[in-house]
Amino acid sequence: MLSAGDLGWVRMEWTEVGISRIDYRDAPVAEGDVPPKYAEPLAAYFAGEDVDPITLPIDPVGTEFQLRVWAALRTIPRGSVVSYSSIARSIDQPRAMRAVGTANGKNPISIVVPCHRVVAAGFELGGYTGGLDRKRTLLTLEGVKVNGSRVLPGQLDLF
Repeated sequence: MLSAGDLGWVRMEWTEVGISRIDYRDAPVAEGDVPPKYAEPLAAYFAGEDVDPITLPIDPVGTEFQLRVWAALRTIPRGSVVSYSSIARSIDQPRAMRAVGTANGKNPISIVVPCHRVVAAGFELGGYTGGLDRKRTLLTLEGVKVNGSRVLPGQLDLF
């Protein structure tokens, strides 16, 4: 388990290749230590340091479509937000916005595969498996300006 500050705790699983799962928890659970190569950059990120978790190695398991979406999510830089339609266009599936949303919801490696950086039409935060409060906290931590359930205009990057 790793403390994620205001986000609670994160439970991680990993393989020899990289991180395979991250889940939020409200309280710590007694488990083995997270390897320093993952714990240190994530702790720095949660502390507000200019660290981007997308640089950490991952070992995701999913469908071919999900893997393509998750790879596209890892190209969104820290402090940026994009729309579901931008992700759909970036994987050459311009009409697959809903499928992109579904793949986001099944993302097993949140934070490192930054599905929190994807917002709905009209700058709405959309959904987040970890809850909208956590999505808002992550975006704010990265310097994105959020007001309630909306990202303030002028911050949406287009692929």
